[in-house]
Amino acid sequence: MLFRIPERWMHWVRCLLTFAWLVIIASLLYDPWTPALTKLNQTSIPQQLANSCIHVQGKCFSGQSYSLGTTLMWGVIVPASIFILLVFGHELWRRICPLSFLSQIPRALGWQRQSQWQKKKAGKLPYKLAKVSPKSWLGKNYPYLQFGWLFIGLCGRILLFDADRLVLALWLLLTIALAIIVGYLYGGKTWCNYFCPMAPVEKIYSQPSGLFSSKADMSKSMCRIVLPDGKEQIACVACQNSCIDIDAERGYWESLKKPAESFVRYGYSGLVIGFFVDYYLYAGNWEYYFSGAWVRQSHQMGTLLSPGLYLFRHQINLPKIITVPIILGGFTAIAYILGRFAEKQAKAYCRRRNLTLSSDIIRHRIFTISTFGIFNFFFIFAGRPLILLAPLWIQYIYNLLLVLLSTLWFSKTLPRRPHL
Repeated sequence: MLFRIPERWMHWVRCLLTFAWLVIIASLLYDPWTPALTKLNQTSIPQQLANSCIHVQGKCFSGQSYSLGTTLMWGVIVPASIFILLVFGHELWRRICPLSFLSQIPRALGWQRQSQWQKKKAGKLPYKLAKVSPKSWLGKNYPYLQFGWLFIGLCGRILLFDADRLVLALWLLLTIALAIIVGYLYGGKTWCNYFCPMAPVEKIYSQPSGLFSSKADMSKSMCRIVLPDGKEQIACVACQNSCIDIDAERGYWESLKKPAESFVRYGYSGLVIGFFVDYYLYAGNWEYYFSGAWVRQSHQMGTLLSPGLYLFRHQINLPKIITVPIILGGFTAIAYILGRFAEKQAKAYCRRRNLTLSSDIIRHRIFTISTFGIFNFFFIFAGRPLILLAPLWIQYIYNLLLVLLSTLWFSKTLPRRPHL
């Protein structure tokens, strides 16, 4: 259904969302208005947190008013993107993503690098848009590059720009600049397919398909342009084989056996768990996270060399700049090892029971269980400091809706097979 929304309409949606995102980034640099809305009082935080001191490593946290820019980023935009991916799939996300839209600026202006296509013929040098070679280092290892960038981004969030608006703005502007540069250097959706740190997250939640994704149509690509007469034309330049923008499920099954696929999917689960657990290990309690105190740390940069762990009411004298990557990296490694172990055990069980399940089906089902679990775990925390401000009945509806939609997705995805 969403696949058939006219490109002209989606263009204006992209423009609107991109403008809103840029306004939020601008507010990170200058915002004299919203801090007045966030002054702490007895009605601005949940009652169970308002009546007690929020302890951070055994000391009361002295919160201050803060800009809403960081709150919107971490409490609304990030959770909304995950929700869209699982429920509506890549076909909506790829068409509304502001970063993807900005990466296409060079194409829209006609400023893209071209490379020589063939040997010289009849005195002419034919050229075409530059593309990433599948045999190049990037073509073979881009999943690890994207995951590594995601890992750095989550470490950076805890260490540098959870609350520091300037650093967050610079990080986002740097990412936008890199997306535009890649859009100049390579044709098509090269930024989305080979560089974007959101791409592993997109694959995990939207493949083989979202809950309400349209059926694959091999005659169309999501990369489209609108001609002067109003008709749509395919704009695919074949920047990647088995592209998610043409057939997400086909791309999923064809990449299922690749080692990078299991590393990214299992590692991502551990990375998400480690990310949220780190807040507890740093402060010594969950109130620090659920109260949203972390977004009010005006001196975040000053905590880089302070103790990064608080266990059993004692500080562990390891700098935060060291403990954060160790915790996130450790959880990532453990989740990957457990995922691979689960695959081996499942295969051994099938052999003992003489079950006719291929290794692809076994891996697919474990991937599905992993995605279902990490989606619901993510939303236990993501946006929760804002949700806790709502009336209790809204919180119940919110929780039930997430569980219902993720369960429907699970029941749709688990029985999928390549021949379907």
